[in-house]
Amino acid sequence: MVTFVLEENLNILSFYGFGKLLQTMRQVGMCVLFLAGTIFGFRQTAHSQVTGGRSKVDFLQLPAQAKNTALGTHHLTISGSDPALFLQNPALLDSSKADNISINLMPYLADTRFVNAAYARRVRKSAGVWAVGLQYLNYGTMVETDDIGNVIGEFRAADYGLSAGYGHTLGAFTVGGTLKFVGASVQSYNVFGVALDWGGVFKHPDQDLTVGFVVKNLGFVRQNFTSLNDPTLPLDVRLGITFKPEYMPIRVSLTAHHLNRFDMVYNDPDLFFTYDNNGYRVPKKVGVAEKLGRHLSLGAEALLHPNFRIMLGYDHLRRQELRLANRGALAGFSFGAWLRIKRFEVGYGRAQYVPGFGSSSLSIVMNLKNGFVKEVVNVRP
Repeated sequence: MVTFVLEENLNILSFYGFGKLLQTMRQVGMCVLFLAGTIFGFRQTAHSQVTGGRSKVDFLQLPAQAKNTALGTHHLTISGSDPALFLQNPALLDSSKADNISINLMPYLADTRFVNAAYARRVRKSAGVWAVGLQYLNYGTMVETDDIGNVIGEFRAADYGLSAGYGHTLGAFTVGGTLKFVGASVQSYNVFGVALDWGGVFKHPDQDLTVGFVVKNLGFVRQNFTSLNDPTLPLDVRLGITFKPEYMPIRVSLTAHHLNRFDMVYNDPDLFFTYDNNGYRVPKKVGVAEKLGRHLSLGAEALLHPNFRIMLGYDHLRRQELRLANRGALAGFSFGAWLRIKRFEVGYGRAQYVPGFGSSSLSIVMNLKNGFVKEVVNVRP
């Protein structure tokens, strides 16, 4: 009797179209379980690789293309033809990136310049897609002085990275890895190392749904000088989802980043404090909800035309860390647009850091052969 009722209820769900939804939820659930195991597996490594400006070569955390800048920086499941997306997640390397070349220009803080270039190609002897990328953050020329302030010359400072990635698609799943040679130099002081990214994505065969994960910047760095702390890489474990509601021309991306470290809060004792019953100043406590919120980035694309989109994004961690004490304004918010013209794509992203100040990013993608792979976007009336 129980079996009959259960089968009848399942038939009813299937009749109303919920069968595919249940199947999708089951597939996503398997991905989440795998990701939970991955995060737990890297828990011990995470304690030795910290965030928040305490690691070397932090340029690895910057967005490598305008689309990610506009949508909130950390996303790893967004679609597109830009081969530089593999720098966010190597599992995004698929046939849509093959034979494309891109360059991204980002005037950064204090007249610094961040440049990214990438190229992807499908090799005949390989079933997947290969890509190479170059990242260069130029801090410019600085004045060198002696101990008493006399000018004795000039020196340059820069961060740089050379990456090679591979993505392999198996049905609805794509897995990938990226090997990165990274370094930084300030005058005669140098840091160099090797980092590894690896991740996977699941793209639903019938629905506009992508779920993925990535583990970024596993590896080591060395330096030719002595410091108080051993050099570390900015380890980052991310989990994300991108989906488009069936009857809406909007695609939404939600990403949880830095899952390897729960507490991302820095409480400056000179700014965030209260008083106890005895009148002594004590640091303010931050609730669990706020700590969870600092791991989230949210982005949305308005699919106005197959060749034109408007993008909006929000990064809660950036807003809480960079907002002024008395007002936040648009700190943490970002926006941008994307346009395709024949064999070219142009993207623009603007991220706001503090009230009245932010940085812009411009990306240009060009297809070298027969044009871009057309992205199918179904919007039912």
